[in-house]
Amino acid sequence: MAYIGVVRPVIAVYSEENGKAVYSGGIRFGKAIKVEIDPQYEDVSDYNDINDTGEDEEFSYADITLDTDEIPEEAEPMLFGREPDGISRENDRSGYVGVGFRTRRVKNGRVRYLAIWIHKAKFREGSSSHETKGGSISYQTPSTPGKAVPDVEGKWKTKKTFETAEEADSWIDSIAGIERED
Repeated sequence: MAYIGVVRPVIAVYSEENGKAVYSGGIRFGKAIKVEIDPQYEDVSDYNDINDTGEDEEFSYADITLDTDEIPEEAEPMLFGREPDGISRENDRSGYVGVGFRTRRVKNGRVRYLAIWIHKAKFREGSSSHETKGGSISYQTPSTPGKAVPDVEGKWKTKKTFETAEEADSWIDSIAGIERED
């Protein structure tokens, strides 16, 4: 099985209502270049008994990096907790968001689409680099690092496979509260 490309990153404000995760204000987050998800696990083995040979780990958090062609200005308040005036301040505080994206999967020559939703993540502004053209073209794209944690229901990631790209996009958009485009 091969995964090919990543497209249509989406973010939405995360909140909790009646013990459930709720998302609102979903927007598309530029064009995806790369998404990295690196789950981290905590050792919760019980070593109290000399005969205990079981090792056990549980999910702790996941480091996430979104590399996109841009960070839309309307996403900055949601991602970085700043005012919509574009000014970064010392007291800016990121809030939690849900993150979704789609990739194409090819297995035995059959193409299907995998939609992934990260339930609860907090991002911070990544480093940026700006340089003159020089002797060759050098493209700089923003990288947004973050950390995913389990939501109020204990979920941190959901993956779902679809026959068409449109079905995968619709599933992500419905979670994020994005209205269908005509």
